[in-house]
Amino acid sequence: MQIMLPTSRILSVIVLGLGLALVAWGIAAPRVIDADARMPLDLEKTTFRLIDDSATTRLIHNGQIIQVPFTRQLHMTILPPSDNDTATVRVGYTDMRTSMQSENERLSTASVWSYSFDRVSGESTSAAVVADQLASPTQEVELSGGWLKFPVDTQQTSYDIFDVTARQSIPAVFSAAEQRDGRTVYRFVQEIEPINVARNYNSVANTIEVDVDGEAQTAYLYHSGTRELYVDQITGLIVDWHENIDDYYGDEQGKKLEQALLFQGSLAAEDAQALLVQASGVSDGHTFRLVNYIVLGFGIVLSIIGMAGAFLVGRRRLATEG
Repeated sequence: MQIMLPTSRILSVIVLGLGLALVAWGIAAPRVIDADARMPLDLEKTTFRLIDDSATTRLIHNGQIIQVPFTRQLHMTILPPSDNDTATVRVGYTDMRTSMQSENERLSTASVWSYSFDRVSGESTSAAVVADQLASPTQEVELSGGWLKFPVDTQQTSYDIFDVTARQSIPAVFSAAEQRDGRTVYRFVQEIEPINVARNYNSVANTIEVDVDGEAQTAYLYHSGTRELYVDQITGLIVDWHENIDDYYGDEQGKKLEQALLFQGSLAAEDAQALLVQASGVSDGHTFRLVNYIVLGFGIVLSIIGMAGAFLVGRRRLATEG
C-alpha cells in the first residue's frame, strides 16, 4: 500500500528546504563576494601627475641650476597575479622638466617599481623590485606599510607610507577631515626631516663633487619636505596630492651646499575631481550586507516555520492514527 504524505507536510518540507538554502547563501555569500570597499582591479584613474610651474632644479650633466616647469608623475598599472585579496602593480615614477631641451635632457629621474599589496589594508605583501638605471640589474627594496593606497575605512591616525626618494617609509599623520562632494576626505601629512639618501642606497645622483673654499668636497643628497595626501575615508583611495620638496646636496653634517630640487607640486583640480568621482563609484558593500542580512533572516524564519509545520503535521497524524 502506497503511503501518501499530506499536502501540508510536503509544503512544510519545501519551506524548510528553501529556508535552509537561504541560510546557506547568507553564510557563504560574504566569503565569495566582496562586501567591503577593497581596491577594484579595474580602476581607470591610476595616474598622479604633480605640477610645479616654476621649480628649481639642478641639471645632472653640468650642474647648472635652472627654474622651469616641472612634473612629477606616478602611474600605476595593475598586473597579474592579482586576486580577491592581493593586487600586483607596476608603478612608473618620473621627474620631468618642461623646457626646450631634448627629452633625455628634460628627464630628471625615472624608475619602475613592482610590488604586491593587500587590497583592503593597502599594506605591501612583498618587497619591491625597482629598475632605475639603464642596462643595470634590478634591485630589491624593502617596502613596509603602504604607498598608493590607504586602508578601507581609513582612521584618524598615522600610517607608514613609502617615499621613493628616501626608499623608506615615513609616517603620514592625520591632520584634518573635510567634505568634498558629499564624501568624507581625510588629509594626512608626511613631515620629511632631512634624510641622507646616499646612506640608504647607491645612485649616480646621490653624491656630487662641489668646491668648498677652493677644495673639492663630496656632497651627499639630502631629501626633505612635506607631503599632503588626501584620502577618501570609505575606500582608502588617494584623491588629491600636494608636495613641498627641498632636496639638496650637503656635507656629512647636513649643511646645505648646493640645491638639487625645490618643488611645490600638486594635482590639477580636474585630476583630483576625477579621482574623487572614481572613489565614489566604488561600492562599500553596505547594500550587499543589508540584503544579505535580510536573506539570512528570512531563511531562518522559513526554516523555523518549515520545521514547525512538519513536526506539528507529523504529531497530528500520529495522534489520528492512534
